[in-house]
Amino acid sequence: MSMMLKSALLVCFFILLLNEASVQDIVQGFIRDSALLPCRLETGQLKVNTAHWRYNDSKNVYDILNGQGTTKEQDAEYKGRTETFPAEYSKGNFSLRLGNLQKSDEGSYCCFIPNAEFDLNKCINLQVREKPRGIQEKPGSNSGVETTAERIVSLLFPLFSATVLLCV
Repeated sequence: MSMMLKSALLVCFFILLLNEASVQDIVQGFIRDSALLPCRLETGQLKVNTAHWRYNDSKNVYDILNGQGTTKEQDAEYKGRTETFPAEYSKGNFSLRLGNLQKSDEGSYCCFIPNAEFDLNKCINLQVREKPRGIQEKPGSNSGVETTAERIVSLLFPLFSATVLLCV
């Protein structure tokens, strides 16, 4: 195989790899356990004290208004199952713990943080499955959080392997 063809294949593979790695973050949880849905402002961004959690852009999961959590407008199916961390709001952490997971909880959860200078909309894809027999987990632990960075690292290994094979 010519060196030019190998290079072209390598470039195509790398483009596909980057495209795959850009999907939204994935959190995996087990039925009846809880899952932590992360939502943090990057260091250096403005301090805000309002955030809105929504399920599939339609259901109200939780609101944080002026530094106070509220369930006033919360959809009934989330009542008593949500928790945030008020001491962390000032640090830009608006993460949400969703408890007593059900299969129907699967889907996209978006944390929307409005601000005069920018709006942040971070979405997490929650996957819920049956707990395999014999697995004991700590209560409230996130059994499988996969961030975009972790996906990139896990996908770079095949790229490295392909590069070595093409260059040999």
